[in-house]
Amino acid sequence: MNRKPIRLRQIAVAAVMMIALQSWCSTVENFSLLDQNGAPHELHGYASSKAVVLMVQGNGCPIVRNALSDIKAVRDRYAPKNITFLMINSNLQDDVAAIREESRTWNIDFAVLDDEEQGVGEALGITRTAEVLVIDTNAWDLVYRGPVNDRLSYEGQKATADRHYVAEALDAILNGLRPEFDRVGAKGCLINFPARRRHLHDVSSIDTRNVVAPSTR
Repeated sequence: MNRKPIRLRQIAVAAVMMIALQSWCSTVENFSLLDQNGAPHELHGYASSKAVVLMVQGNGCPIVRNALSDIKAVRDRYAPKNITFLMINSNLQDDVAAIREESRTWNIDFAVLDDEEQGVGEALGITRTAEVLVIDTNAWDLVYRGPVNDRLSYEGQKATADRHYVAEALDAILNGLRPEFDRVGAKGCLINFPARRRHLHDVSSIDTRNVVAPSTR
């Protein structure tokens, strides 16, 4: 029997993988948040919708501001097909008054859910603004997460998009299918999650001197 000690690095990697898996869970649990105007929104309260589209908003983020016309165009096309569109702000520095002012200044005519304690953002594995989550309400599955389309990048922007990821995901749902892509890397401003960082630090600080791996033959 060969018993090999587990190294600290292995545990840290395992912890990161565990968090990554948790952040890409397919089933979205119910939650309730107030928007920038104080109105309550419960996710499962939109059960009569075919899907819920949730875009991550952040005050001052240039990519969010630039993507507003894109997400509005998708909403104008799909809201009449019984799709619900919301935004969520998990930035600690953006209080409800600031979110309301940003909405007024930039004509953000979506309900922006104020995730002031970051609990929903943590559960959804949010890391950046401008990411869009598409939730199929049939089983509350998170079937797509990523940018609205491929028009924007950190280096610049294209005049028109070649791929319309959110629209494609919604077309799939409306046709009883799964989207071709379930995840595309999103461009956006990083969101600070102190609790997540503390968790990673705590895990990486575990004393592994007496921890052993499963036996192998």
